[in-house]
Amino acid sequence: MPAPISDDDARALRRAWFDYLDTVEPLRAPLHAYGLKLTGNVWDAEDLVQDTLIKGFAMIGRGDLHGAGSPVANPRAYLFRTATHLYIDAERRRARERAVLAEPALEATYAGPESVRDAGEHLFAAASPQARAAVVLKDVFDFSLDEIADQLRTTTGAVKAALSRGRTGLRDPVPAPRPGPPRGLIDAFVDAYNAHDLGRLLAVVTEEVSIEVPGVGGGRGMRRENGWAEWVLTQPVRAEAARLDGEDVVAILFQTPDGPELCEVLRLDGDDGRVSRIVDYCFAADTMAYAAQALGRKAMPLGYHQDPETLKVMIATTTRPWDSPGIAAPSPPPPPR
Repeated sequence: MPAPISDDDARALRRAWFDYLDTVEPLRAPLHAYGLKLTGNVWDAEDLVQDTLIKGFAMIGRGDLHGAGSPVANPRAYLFRTATHLYIDAERRRARERAVLAEPALEATYAGPESVRDAGEHLFAAASPQARAAVVLKDVFDFSLDEIADQLRTTTGAVKAALSRGRTGLRDPVPAPRPGPPRGLIDAFVDAYNAHDLGRLLAVVTEEVSIEVPGVGGGRGMRRENGWAEWVLTQPVRAEAARLDGEDVVAILFQTPDGPELCEVLRLDGDDGRVSRIVDYCFAADTMAYAAQALGRKAMPLGYHQDPETLKVMIATTTRPWDSPGIAAPSPPPPPR
């Protein structure tokens, strides 16, 4: 049986993770904007950013080093390439799943290499994920044809064809309604949250409710000693039901001397009439800015990059730094590093 990963090992990795986030911080907002253009949905955009950052971190740690011919010599191209591949691969998986459900399997036939290459370029030019990525990379982010061909693993000729097709037919996708918990469960959670009553909160969540904080970590359970409930019970926060990009969510407002500011957006999953999963976007700065604008609220500027003392707690724990008992919540929010 393998030896367990110690807390010291995990904290060393977290320290490296936050150092990495510092390095790529200037690219976080452009990546989020790219994700929004590709997916048309803030939730899918944030997922794409998180997956891109995690995969980039893993690939660099695995062996993508900075040297002669290094793929990370240009971090902007590197992360955009990673995001593009993740997006296209996900769209292809979805297309394959739809095809499998819609049609019976066909017999395989042999085709020579020239036919395969020609068919591949034709498919690239016609397929919406590649065409969409090509148009956004060129017209929004001003990558060259050669850079786009490299990012999309194709030829400049195929990129030109994709741009021609994509520019005539590209439209920003309209976010489709997304499945979520019943509105009654959202309202019950909001009422319990605003009562600042741990008993009522525990009554509307499962015992081992998953609490995930993208980019930072997470935890399980809403027991007072794990810290998340401490924030709800002791801080000047209020919850509101809201709808954002086709989904019912919970907006958390922090009362400051200048009025309420949006400090968290929570997405909930329900299980047998209780909340089983909470995704808290408080540190996802671009998603929070998007949400604040959409909801007509002022955003509390948190983000990953905290003052040195708060960062120490973020490295030592797995949720928000002030979820640890005895750590003061931000009021006003801590300045960025």
